[in-house]
Amino acid sequence: MNLYSNVLFVHILSALGLFLGYGLEWTVSALLRHSSTTDQARAWLRVYRVSPTVTGASLAVLILSGGWLAALTGGMYHGWLIVSVAGIVVALLIGFVLILPRVRAIRGALPEGNLPLTPEALLQLQSATLPTLIRVRVLLAVGIVYLMTAKPPLGASLIVLAASMAIGVLFSVTSWSHGSAKSAAA
Repeated sequence: MNLYSNVLFVHILSALGLFLGYGLEWTVSALLRHSSTTDQARAWLRVYRVSPTVTGASLAVLILSGGWLAALTGGMYHGWLIVSVAGIVVALLIGFVLILPRVRAIRGALPEGNLPLTPEALLQLQSATLPTLIRVRVLLAVGIVYLMTAKPPLGASLIVLAASMAIGVLFSVTSWSHGSAKSAAA
């Protein structure tokens, strides 16, 4: 085995770690919406707390190993790589600017102890925004994996990322009606 093979292995392993963390987020965002008590919501938020650590470490290793592989192979200026890096930036922005503040708002809306959920907490928990953002980010990551595998030209790469995000929105459609129906029943 040579250095390239070892770095490629680490790169693939870190991608698996990233998807593990994203899978936790996907699951927690779905289960949070069904929380009926403060303790249930807090329990799911404790599970969610693992995700940023796993995804952050995995993403750091993924970027470093991917950068090394791209520099080694001379691929830094290929269209698919430029679009992949842009996709990574978009995924980071979705996480830091849109998802984390919503998770903090959910934590802040929960009453102390195991009191019944307040209307504000229910509104936060049942909002379709968090699951939609998480699903878009997961499918964006799937699109990036496709770009890394197929290595299409710039135009096709842009279409792939846009389609990936659109599919993420489509995966969220069921959560839109569920949250509003639950809110209307309350």
